[in-house]
Formats: sequence, structure tokens, C-alpha cells
Amino acid sequence: MPKNLRSLFLTTLALLAFLDARGQEIDDNVYRHKMQLMDSLSFYKMQDYDALYHISVLYKNYGRADTIGYYGWINRQNKEDILFLEVKGTAFDISREQLLTISRLPLNKKTIEDFLGEQRKNTLFAIGDFGSDYLLTLWLYKKGEIGYSKQLLPKNDRFFSDSSLRDNFGIIYYDDMLSAFSHQRNFTEAIVFGNHLSKKVFNGYPYQKEAAALTRQLKSDIGDFKTFRLPDSLEWSSLNQRLSRNQQIIYLAERLRLLNCIQPGQPGGIGYSMYQFSIPYSEAQHLKISYWDYSPKYTVINPYVELIKMNLNPHEVEILLPYLLTDTYIPSYSYFRDFRPNRTLHKLSWVAEDLIFEITDRSFFDSRYFYGLTLAQKNAEIEKIKQWCDENVGLSKEERTIKILKTDTGWTNFHKAMETAKAAKYNGLLPIIVQRYNDFNKTYWPVQREAMTETMYEIGNEKYINVVREWNKDTTNMEINLWTTLFLIKYDKDSYEPAMAELAAILKQDDGSFYYPRAMDLLLSLNDKKALKLADGILTKQMFPIYVSWDYYLNFIKKLLLLKNDYTFNFINSKISEFPPDEIKSFNGNKNANFLTTSDEFVVAVDKLRNNDNGYMSQVNFATMETRLAYRKALSKWFETQYQLLKDGKPNELHLNIVQTGAPVGFVDAP
Repeated sequence: MPKNLRSLFLTTLALLAFLDARGQEIDDNVYRHKMQLMDSLSFYKMQDYDALYHISVLYKNYGRADTIGYYGWINRQNKEDILFLEVKGTAFDISREQLLTISRLPLNKKTIEDFLGEQRKNTLFAIGDFGSDYLLTLWLYKKGEIGYSKQLLPKNDRFFSDSSLRDNFGIIYYDDMLSAFSHQRNFTEAIVFGNHLSKKVFNGYPYQKEAAALTRQLKSDIGDFKTFRLPDSLEWSSLNQRLSRNQQIIYLAERLRLLNCIQPGQPGGIGYSMYQFSIPYSEAQHLKISYWDYSPKYTVINPYVELIKMNLNPHEVEILLPYLLTDTYIPSYSYFRDFRPNRTLHKLSWVAEDLIFEITDRSFFDSRYFYGLTLAQKNAEIEKIKQWCDENVGLSKEERTIKILKTDTGWTNFHKAMETAKAAKYNGLLPIIVQRYNDFNKTYWPVQREAMTETMYEIGNEKYINVVREWNKDTTNMEINLWTTLFLIKYDKDSYEPAMAELAAILKQDDGSFYYPRAMDLLLSLNDKKALKLADGILTKQMFPIYVSWDYYLNFIKKLLLLKNDYTFNFINSKISEFPPDEIKSFNGNKNANFLTTSDEFVVAVDKLRNNDNGYMSQVNFATMETRLAYRKALSKWFETQYQLLKDGKPNELHLNIVQTGAPVGFVDAP
């Protein structure tokens, strides 16, 4: 069993054991101690809640509708929404429009059994329910329902030790604190949670130190996002007319602490160059505004991006150095999975370090150790940066970059300088890559020779054919073989046939998500039937149906259709006209008809070719199989008509415009 699956399996077994251990006898003294401890840990006073409720909420995301049920209590309610405290410990707003049902539950055996049944049903997806149903056990205790309360408790101390209770409540409230700070920009609420986490009862909780430090910071930053804010582009343009260059740098540097970067997915992270907004993420959600796309009304400048655009010289970089010494947090945090307890709250010093790296192409210290140094030791490291600035102030950006490429022995700096030189099209880059090709041959990411051969493919020319032929002889690294093969196909007529054969062998081993996407643009640009047939091969690869509706992959479909490729049309159309037998079996009648199948991804893709939108997902929700099949047949007929018009050179309704987008990041999606 793969390691990641084994971990998930063992975690699930542990949770099942936790659930199955409920209802066992527990010593009365231990029970009272646990209840008193939970009462002191809980942010909410459970004796203030009269009734337990079950609600059903409708969520619409990406054109799909899902119904989710919650147990908990009503904090407050009005005509527009309800503030609901879930048994897992988090309070959240639910609009009346989303609320499908709300039921006040009696305190009886059936309610407890229904609750336990739902917990068991959702065990696999409850890995991150750090509070589990602690609040419900506490509430039942406060209501005098000792028997029901004990019925929900585990006997296993691993789940119910004092330290586990402390940490689990801490996880809930630290996440609430970060959400208030970053997602809502509600400093007052963040301080309230921070004060709670600073209590002695949370001593030993791993993030207590950060929570206390952030609380102190927020009490002094009361003007952030109010009187102290980021200007929009027009305001910034006007300021530029009045401020000197040094004043502009200082103005932007002071506002780096306002960077409010929201992680768009998981696993993932944040980037300091993300769009910035005049409104918080929570408000943007309410207004249905994407926080990762430009908004004419709400987007403001990003000081990190503006400083990079200013192309600071080494002496101007020195203005940023004091920010390496600050412990200030920025309203941005990242995580691997929301159901894991780990949270990384970002610091202004990290932003400054990253900014200096982007500007200078140099990493001046190992951040794993720098932030643990004393102030005197940090200042000594900063003096080294100042010395570098003084030594290089007379050099242009190009001269500094070429100097790094020629002399630096560290791959991090070389790779960054190579990316800078590639983007700027510095003439000296390719000869240096050839000269230093054997200087870097380690295997950490990005693998050095792979990055160098990719760069040669992207900006090289016929002058380097003999060099690349030699690189291509190394058969120990398939990605090097890929880039060198693509280069030879592109530039070397004499190597064309054997290079095409080698590329076919490489692509044969791909699942459609790694090597194939990198080869597609070249294959589609060649006026060659063999190349087109090889490009067709991506359609039948294992991973392609999963990605086909993503713009990056849909671009390949568009290009193939623009080439009037019958194979592509017939393949896609065969996928959308019917449900395969194995998918029909998976529906179990109409019970699972709301789920998207593998072939549905092709339907979504063609829907985007028709509407430049995704209408299928919103129309199939809760639909019968017959309704979905009718939709597919109508779409197939439309697709056939429009493709024939395209082939005949006549006006048609196909949206075949290429969308500029980056390739998705591949990863093993495991907790």
C-alpha cells in the first residue's frame, strides 16, 4: 500500500475506533474534570444556548449545488442570516437564501443516535474536525443530560487527554483568529480570539506564542486598511507626480505589511505578487468577486509588485534591509490542508527577503537559520548585504545578472539569474549555460540540467545544435531527453526523424499530465501528419479526461479543431453523446445522478466551446439520468453541426479562442 494511502487508512481506522469507543463508562471524577476543562477552553459559554438544531444548507460552487447538514446552536438571527455555532466549534454566517431546513431537536435517544450515525457516515471526511463533538458533550453536561453526554465521550485517552483537548480547541480558535485577521480584516474580532488563546489554560498550545504576538501587534495597528491603506492605480499615479523616487520606495515599503494574500486552493500556498483589493476576501465572496483576478472597481496596487517594477539599484535595495529585522505579521497565511492543524502566518521580514531576492537574483542567507539569530548576528548578516550593494552599485541589471551566472557556485542564485536573463533576453545567457552545464548536477527541485535544457529549448537556436546533440546522448534523465529532443525537432533537420521517434517513445510513457503538455505546442505547430497523429495521442491518455475542461488542456482541443482534425472531433463527440456502461452502473439508479463522471468532463469542455461558459454543471444538479442524457444528445448534435460549418469554412458558434493560462501544477493529492 502506498505510504500516503496507508497513513490515511490508519487515520481513518483510528477515527472509527474513536467513534466505536463512545458510550463506554467513564469515572465520574474524570468526567467532571474534562467538562470543567472544556468549559474553560471553550470560547462560547454553552449554558447560554437553549436548544440544539439541525440545519441543511445549499452551497453553489463552480456551477454545482451541494447540500450540507450541520448540528449546532443559533448565536443570533435576523431576516437576512443566521450566525450558527456548529458542534465542531466554529461559528459562521448562513444567509436565509442558503438555508433549506432548520429543525429544533428534542433531547432524546433518537437525536443522539442520528448524530452518531452521521458522524460514522462522514468519518473519512472528518479528519480535520479537531473539536469533534466536544461542545455537544459540554452542552449536554450543562443541560444536566449526563447520560447522553457520556455516551458521546471516548474512553481512549489519545483523543481525550488534557493536552489533546487544549490543542484541539486551540486549533479551532487560532484558525478563527487568522480568518478574522486575513479573510475579514476584522482586527477587533482577531484580538478577541487572541486574548482567549493567551489564557493560561492554553499554555503549551503550539501556536499560543504567535497568537499572543499577533494580538499585541493588532492593538497598535488600528489604522491598517482604514487610514493606512493601499491606493488604487490612479491614486498611485498621482502620488508618483509628487514623490521623489526615494519617497516612492519608502511609501511602498511601508505598505508591504498590508499584503493580504489569500490561498486559492489546497494543497497550495500564496504568492506576494497576488492581486490586492480595497475590500476583504469575505466581502468579495459576498459580492461574488474573484479574489485572484483583476477587478476594475476594487483592485488596488500591490507594493511588492510596484517595487519590482521600479528596478531598484543596489543602493536603493538598502532601503529594504531594515524590514529584515521586523517581527511584524502580514494578513496572509498558508496551509497544506485545511483539515490539518498546521498554519503558517507570514511575516513582513519574509516579504522583504523574497523581494530582495527577486530584485538582486541573490539569496544572501539561509532563512532557516537567519530568523533564529540574535539581533547582533542578524545585523552582521545585513552588513554583508550592504557590502554586496556597495560592490555592485556601478553595474547595470544585466551586468549584475551575467556576473552571477558566471561566478556563483550556488544553484539557487544561478537558477534565479537564469530566469531573469531568459525573461530579459540577455545575449550572454546561452553561452554561459553551455559553459556551466556540468557545474550543476544535483537532483533537488528544480533539477539543474533539466532547467538548463528547457531554457535552451525555449530561447536557443541553430547555433547550439551540436551541443544539444551531445546533451541528448545522456539517457539517464527523461526530462533532459524531452527538452533536447524537442530542440532537435525544432532546429535540426538532420535529426528530425530519429528525434520524432524518441519523442514518441517518451510520450508513450506519459499519462498525459507531464511530458505531453510540454510537447503539444511544438507538435501542433509542425506541418507534419506524424506530428499531428502524435498530438492526437494525448486524448487517450489516462489523466487527460480529468483535465480536459481546464483551459490549459482545452486550448489543445481548440488548436486541434482549428486544424480541422476529424479524429479529435470524433473522439470528443463520442464521449459526450452517451454515458459509458460502467458509469451507468455507478449511478445506482438515480441516487448518484448529481455526481460528475469522467465523461462529464468532456461535456463540460464542449459546453465551454459552446457558451464560453459552463452551463452543464448548473443544469444537471439533482437531474434525472434521462435529463442529463437529453442534454448530452442535444450538445452532441450542436457540436456536430458547428464542426461541419468550421470544416466548410463557414461562420459557426464554436468558441476556439486560445485562453492565456499557465499549466496546472502536478502533485500527489494526498493528505
